[in-house]
Amino acid sequence: MIVQSQLEINKQSNIVLNLIKSQNNLEKFHPFCKKNIVIKWDGKNSEDIVIYHSKKKYIRRFYEWNENGYKLEIFEDRKLADITWIVNEFNSKSIIKIKAKLYLPYKYKLINTIIFNIYVKYVLKSYLNSVVKGLKYYLETNKTVSNNQFGKHIWYS
Repeated sequence: MIVQSQLEINKQSNIVLNLIKSQNNLEKFHPFCKKNIVIKWDGKNSEDIVIYHSKKKYIRRFYEWNENGYKLEIFEDRKLADITWIVNEFNSKSIIKIKAKLYLPYKYKLINTIIFNIYVKYVLKSYLNSVVKGLKYYLETNKTVSNNQFGKHIWYS
């Protein structure tokens, strides 16, 4: 169960990568992030906490760190998702792609599939679209994204 979003950004890939690999980066461009607290920042062994405006709190544990981005796991009381951030350059512009592989909590695969297909994938797609829009906005204007700048979100606003 995978959902993804991508967007072109009018900046070279090294600039985009420097931002997304920096500490507390979500506080600059994530429209639903209230606080991004670093536990440990050390490339593929990095770990941080994301606190959303809705008061929801997740731990992010990075397990792959390469020249095009990184991969991480998201936890609450259990593992929720594997997330991949990839940046590619094309004609001095960047394409940012965020891919989320979800782990729904229901015992039966059929229930997970139904809930994913009628609800979760649309809500998550909206969320990822807002995150990549925030990244583009911050990099192209050098202005911090405001709370819910691209619309409210049912899970995180």
